[in-house]
Amino acid sequence: MLSLNEIYTVEIESVNNLGNGVAHIDGIAVFISCAIEGDICTVKIEKLYSSYAIAKLVSVDTPSPYRVKVDCPCYNECGGCSYLNCTLDFENYSKEKAVKDMLKKFGIEAEVEKTVCPVSSKYRNKVVLYYGDGGFGYYKQGTNQVVAHRECKMNCDEFDKIAEHCLKELNKSGLRALFIRRTEKSPREYMVSPIYDKKADIIRASTSLVNAFPSVRTVLLGVNRDKEFVFEKTSFTTVYGDGCIEDEMCGLKFRISPKSFYQINHSCATALYEKAIELLDAKSTDMVADLFCGTGTIGMIAAKRTGAKVIGVEIEESAVKDAKINARLNGIKNIEFFADDAKNFDKEVDSCIIDPPRKGCSKLMIDTLLRLKPNRIVYVSCNPDTMARDIKLLSDEYKIASPVSVFNMFPKTAHVESVVCLTRRLDN
Repeated sequence: MLSLNEIYTVEIESVNNLGNGVAHIDGIAVFISCAIEGDICTVKIEKLYSSYAIAKLVSVDTPSPYRVKVDCPCYNECGGCSYLNCTLDFENYSKEKAVKDMLKKFGIEAEVEKTVCPVSSKYRNKVVLYYGDGGFGYYKQGTNQVVAHRECKMNCDEFDKIAEHCLKELNKSGLRALFIRRTEKSPREYMVSPIYDKKADIIRASTSLVNAFPSVRTVLLGVNRDKEFVFEKTSFTTVYGDGCIEDEMCGLKFRISPKSFYQINHSCATALYEKAIELLDAKSTDMVADLFCGTGTIGMIAAKRTGAKVIGVEIEESAVKDAKINARLNGIKNIEFFADDAKNFDKEVDSCIIDPPRKGCSKLMIDTLLRLKPNRIVYVSCNPDTMARDIKLLSDEYKIASPVSVFNMFPKTAHVESVVCLTRRLDN
């Protein structure tokens, strides 16, 4: 019988959607971080629940054929890159399987395409580095303990250099984090913002930063007074530049401010958006709703490519402000944006693009979609669990009309993006 703190030898049968190895002991599922399919390893039971257990990896006795050497000194402490220990092919396969398994869990039959992954390292164009233990780094998984680092394999080249410079120049009193964003277009532009728990003087440090890194277009001061740090609750004041950077994607220009939603992997986002527009299949006479539109990226691409009338809805007012500027910047007149909760949308449309947060659609949002009755829904998801749940909730009225496309937007981490098209059932 499975016992707490006991040591066991197990063979890892699979990897779940969180990137953890899965084994069974006495019929109980055991989840092991840093273990991969095919490993034979020694584990210690750390948490025991009624239907599953969580174990710590003590040693890998016989390594999986998919296992590779980890080239990161923070790997065991940080826990953010759960797929850093395996081949990219195995990671992509595991993410396809995670999407398939979630659909199957909800009784949904669908074809799942092979994972798209244009780039697998140095892809992050945005990062929040927390301050602690004398340095900048990431929170150890499941804690608020900072694991300081000098170099992250997923960050764009200049990020860690900028962080090291800021660490030397900034006043550490009240310092909570460092936010950095970068464009993909050439010449590249950087946005940098230290975040404090109160107003601070960063003018000297800002001048030093811009002199050392001429590609830094804007510097902001972030203030976040909340006990639990949530980036979205940070207020920003521009110290240098105009408070934004400008990028290009799918032939359009996008103005990006600190709180703008903009995918962190430019190459993969481009591929995903191209697929979403293909699935939308909009005509110039169509009315399209882009719900959870962020800065309007997908909606503007759709408006430009198809000529359809597009309405974008986003709850974050600063993102809507950017979206309106972006529409003017690109000369797109067949799109308009509103700052509102997507569940309140009430206009008659031919199709909807939805890109909800990780928690998926609320019950009220599902009710809104069923009330609107668009002929087509293009669902972009960053969580296969909630995507499958929402598709099931819509299934009486809608059917899956395309293979589910999988995009490895966050290589080496457990996260994955998907996009699928739903169409109204003809008998409804």
